[in-house]
Amino acid sequence: MLEAFSQIGEIHDVFLSAEHVLEEDIGRPICIANCGLCCISNVPHAITIEAIYAVSILAGMGRLKKMESIAEGWLLEHHPFATIYEGMPHGYTSPQLRDEWVSVSRSQCPFLDTMTMECIVHDCRPFTCRAYGVTRDSAELCPRPLGRGESISQRRYIPAEKLREFIGKCRSKWEIKNKAWIVSGFFPAVLYRAAQPEKFKGYVLDNRIASAKLVGVEYETSLMWQPQVNMLRAGKSADLVAAMGTKIQN
Repeated sequence: MLEAFSQIGEIHDVFLSAEHVLEEDIGRPICIANCGLCCISNVPHAITIEAIYAVSILAGMGRLKKMESIAEGWLLEHHPFATIYEGMPHGYTSPQLRDEWVSVSRSQCPFLDTMTMECIVHDCRPFTCRAYGVTRDSAELCPRPLGRGESISQRRYIPAEKLREFIGKCRSKWEIKNKAWIVSGFFPAVLYRAAQPEKFKGYVLDNRIASAKLVGVEYETSLMWQPQVNMLRAGKSADLVAAMGTKIQN
């Protein structure tokens, strides 16, 4: 597990370096301080090993209990857009469940501090959060002012082909080590499951968590890369990731 943690840390560092390169190229920060707009309408996904890593980081910072409580509150909260309580589903068992899953994914992340509009798990946020605005175009939602070479309809991003390849190789290694490590889901759900596995299991068996919050997703559909977004917009499978170059794209 230590090797997996080291690889996750390396991936985080590469995303941060890519962010700095992009900021230098466009001549401004990629995020507006205290904005939080992308968190208001997005509950991110993560794979289990990311959640285990986050639990380790949060425990070391003395913040794990608070984050557990927030995740637990989100899991047990009854949302009007998530009404099916049938335990943990195996995929989308009905069109209604699929619709409810979409509604959950587009709701507010529980780790957004609405007083400061800042992420309270920023140090251990998932890959999908780190990718937004860096390896995928953020023009759909991000309100930051335009930088050099950008337009209203398209922001610049870094294709990061080598990073995508490295993450793919790491995922394959993690799957060999432990198939459970690459099980994915909403970040609050997989984090709570990693921190409190027995309590999580009890809540699931008692049907206290909306099924839409428990649906797993395929890794590639996390939409970390712009070619996935482009294919989704074209009505094609986001899993079919197009080949990417190595230069910053306009």
